[in-house]
Amino acid sequence: MNKGKLTFSSSILLLALLASACSGGGAAPKETEPTEPAAQSEQPEQPALPEEATIRILTENSTAWPPKEDWGVWKWVKEETNITVKQELMTGPESLALAISSGDMPDILSVFPSDVSKYGPQGAFVDLSQHMDKMPNVKAFLDANPGVKERVVTPTGEIYSILNDGAGEGSQMVWFYRDDIFAKHNLQVPKTWDELYTVSKQLKELYPDSYPFMFRHGIGTLDTFGPSFNFYPEIHPDPADPTKVKFGLEDPNAKTLVETLNKFLAEELIPPDWLTMDYKAWTQFMSNNQAFITVQFIGQIEIMNNQLPEGQHLKFMPPPIGVGDKPYLPRGGTESYGMAVASTSKNMDAAFRYLDYVFSEKGKDIQSWGKEGETYTVVDGKRKFNDNYKEPNDLRIISGIQTAATYGWFDFDAWLSLVKESEQEAYVEAPKYRHPIAYSRAALTPDEAAAMAPLNDQIWKYWTGEVAKFIYGERPMSEWEAFVADLSKHGLNEIKATYQTALDRQVANTK
Repeated sequence: MNKGKLTFSSSILLLALLASACSGGGAAPKETEPTEPAAQSEQPEQPALPEEATIRILTENSTAWPPKEDWGVWKWVKEETNITVKQELMTGPESLALAISSGDMPDILSVFPSDVSKYGPQGAFVDLSQHMDKMPNVKAFLDANPGVKERVVTPTGEIYSILNDGAGEGSQMVWFYRDDIFAKHNLQVPKTWDELYTVSKQLKELYPDSYPFMFRHGIGTLDTFGPSFNFYPEIHPDPADPTKVKFGLEDPNAKTLVETLNKFLAEELIPPDWLTMDYKAWTQFMSNNQAFITVQFIGQIEIMNNQLPEGQHLKFMPPPIGVGDKPYLPRGGTESYGMAVASTSKNMDAAFRYLDYVFSEKGKDIQSWGKEGETYTVVDGKRKFNDNYKEPNDLRIISGIQTAATYGWFDFDAWLSLVKESEQEAYVEAPKYRHPIAYSRAALTPDEAAAMAPLNDQIWKYWTGEVAKFIYGERPMSEWEAFVADLSKHGLNEIKATYQTALDRQVANTK
């Protein structure tokens, strides 16, 4: 017989044996050396992907990182969830309202809390609290992050959106200073506001044409200064008892801060146009030896250091103490963008699956870093982005990483890995000084919000105008107590009562 060929009968026998082995009806012939195919069959099988689905997501349209259909973030979603994302772009502030009124909403929409409080109760968005059984990762995330949960739970217990988290570190306001100037003149970095005044006086003598202390957010800068004096200007939870509301300007420490700023201005330690200082002017002062201490968003340290002439350098500065014995920055690092699911979605289960993925540990990792070999390599046990990612913003431009609705829970280490090592100090140090209380208000019901809107506007216009007068010396500090008493004439008591009711509700809803 020709041993190079199988007979018909022997072929049938072989097929029968193979079929029996595959069906478990019989044992496969034993072999002393497993063949290559047998070795492969012993490898763990990849879990089957869920049923294929397509969803539409409404997101921002940024000129700084123009959206691309081939962004990696959408490809990775497809690979991990079998969901194809069709990105739809907002064209202006009215885009969300138009999408809702069109009757053809995308399945998932990028939303701000103000959008949620307006359109959620009207029925535009799904109450996600009723679908947590389909989103175990979302539930686990909210349970582990009560600060996020309390911001998304409505006064009546619904959850109409989930806020992004983890990428807000860049929104932290910090202090920094010209360390080269301080070293040159052997000046001490101020640890208190009294020392800040002293060193500013010294710098003014050394540089008569300068305004040593510079800031560019006008009256809003009190939001940054206030925590060092243990208050925020308007309504916020009382640091002494976070279940109670406090209107910060009623705190005696507010007078101390305003009085101090008045002294700085009178002695030309801050510029006379501090109230209207814009970014361009601030940049010019900081780069021309006309200002040496400032407060700004944390990322501005690296941006300015890249622009300063050789030999000049800015460095993170711990916030000076105003009162007490602890230095504080405002509690930043939170995000205000989130995602809602359209109540009209025909792909609701896929939308839930998408949210559950981006808020999972795996989704956090992939949507922040991409995939090994594709976006990064591992060098000495650490991830290193490929060379085409030269600075943090390239993550957005090239792959869509950290753009709206592409992530839920972000790993900020991905962003930080592209910040120059010499500029990472601020990101590491700033969280150590965050005030224990955030400058936040509990959510109001639609009726409460409608009633509070004119009162909030009225009291804001009143106090900002009067505080500016105190700082400029147009109103004497001897009238501060009268100013505080007059806050009640502008609706303060009603405002406090309403927000206390809202806080009581929030505490009860998030237990």
